[in-house]
Amino acid sequence: MKLLSCLLALLAAVLSAASAAWAQDAKTEPLTVDQALEIAFRNNPDLRIATDAVNKARGVVEESRARFNPTFNAQIVQMYQGPVVEFVNPMTGTSVPIMPASQNSAQISVFLPLDLFGRLRYGHDIATDQFQISYLSLLATSQQLIAQVKRSYYELLRACGQADAAQAAVNVAAVRLKNTEARYKEGTVPKFDLTTAQVDLANLNQNLIAAQSRVNIAQANLNRVLGLPADTPTQVAKGAIPVEIFEVDIPKAAKTAVERRPEIKIQQRSIAINKTNIALQRTAAKPSLGIAGHYDYVSTQAFSTSNTSWVAAATLSIPVWDGGVTKAKVDQAYADLYSAQDTLAQTEQRISQEVSNAALVLVEAAKRTKTTAENVKLAEEALRLANVRYEAGIAVLVEVTNAESQLTQARFNEVNALYDYAIALAELQRVTATQPEIDKLCLLDYKPVLNLTKKAAD
Repeated sequence: MKLLSCLLALLAAVLSAASAAWAQDAKTEPLTVDQALEIAFRNNPDLRIATDAVNKARGVVEESRARFNPTFNAQIVQMYQGPVVEFVNPMTGTSVPIMPASQNSAQISVFLPLDLFGRLRYGHDIATDQFQISYLSLLATSQQLIAQVKRSYYELLRACGQADAAQAAVNVAAVRLKNTEARYKEGTVPKFDLTTAQVDLANLNQNLIAAQSRVNIAQANLNRVLGLPADTPTQVAKGAIPVEIFEVDIPKAAKTAVERRPEIKIQQRSIAINKTNIALQRTAAKPSLGIAGHYDYVSTQAFSTSNTSWVAAATLSIPVWDGGVTKAKVDQAYADLYSAQDTLAQTEQRISQEVSNAALVLVEAAKRTKTTAENVKLAEEALRLANVRYEAGIAVLVEVTNAESQLTQARFNEVNALYDYAIALAELQRVTATQPEIDKLCLLDYKPVLNLTKKAAD
């Protein structure tokens, strides 16, 4: 419950206190990744639904514990009836009411179940495991949300970087067209060069329009993940992304993922639930015992000298034969157990494959960041040489436009490689459950302790 309280405090206090400021800043100031995460954790409906499921599961646990307690009931009845019936004593002539015109009565009863064979205890254990599954589902939702926010954040940065590269190419082409027009009027260049410059600028403007459209789409996608209106003019802060080229130890990373991923913990809890359910179903063939008592008051008694009575009883129920229903339920519980065990093995395989794929993508993206950065330098030098040759009259304008096109493509590739790396790193952190943001959100402990006796922790 300590961890649950931490999460609820995060959602209800920290984020709520900062929500108005972040929502306003999203419209005017560039957001950092941490700020985007805070907005998403406040607004995302999936996270709220998962939190509601945790609260419901906690209520089920409280209900299962309450079943151990005695129950008390009180009943008051005011009754009117007729015709009035009396018994007349022939010796004394006195009458005794047998069916009076009105009668009121009251009853207080108590029942205490005795859990001799663990039926209530098994139910409580299942409810506790269900609570832990709900908490782990909340944790998995949080990890997914972190990855979605970071991916959408970097995709918007990628689109902005591509738009900047497209705008730079348009600016250069516009300057070149202006110079070519001037030189054409002077008669120093042929009309072919002028037409080539015009066509080149038109094509680059088309690329710029497409790049700007991608910015708008990426912005809308980020707003959706953050829970903001699609037309919110959200901006993201551009910062350096440190790139580290290294080989990922895939077996070690897969082991870490299996140890830490909440999906694995959920399947393990499911196995525990099914084992407990087998024992619970078997209790249907065992006796049950309870202690009951009630105290009665009746305003009018026929032949009794007292208006009150009480009863205390111990009830022992022994099932003799249920037609095989219990055996069938136990068989079903075993089938559920085997299915949960198979699902666990399947989940472990899937997670190991996810880790392997994410690691390979990260290593490949890291290597591309290095080669694309070197290619940009080479393309810049090639453009410089093409301009020198063109100015010297030993090259045609097509050579310059080809060099500019290659530089633009090299810059696009550099932007793609950089944000491919950032997204791949975020994905590897998700699949291995090593997201640093989990520490910030107080969600690193994957074994929530349920202690409902400490009300302060709720």
